[in-house]
Amino acid sequence: MRADASSLIGSLDTLLRAEAKAIRQGDFAAFATLAERKSDLVDRLLELSRRDAAPALARLKARAEANHALLSAALQGVKAARTRVEAIRRVGTRLDTYDSAGRAQSVSFGGGAVERRA
Repeated sequence: MRADASSLIGSLDTLLRAEAKAIRQGDFAAFATLAERKSDLVDRLLELSRRDAAPALARLKARAEANHALLSAALQGVKAARTRVEAIRRVGTRLDTYDSAGRAQSVSFGGGAVERRA
């Protein structure tokens, strides 16, 4: 493998490691910069001879797939948290129950205005 190919693959490997670290730490603001750099490196990588870089490309592919799995798990976590926050907000304003036939039904309470008397 040529030196420039080795350097390019090393740069992409380092970037994929940084991406995994950003995912684990929840630093989603870093993704814009990382994605831009990754796109540039991948474009340059496509210009290389695949035969020369095949073993290194397999390692990069495995690392990219691992990052994809991390990102998918993070997205599922965010969705679960959002669902839980919405359920917490509904407490006191809506009650979800089942009727005698097993059908789901919701009971909503008034606007939540509290009357205070002196």
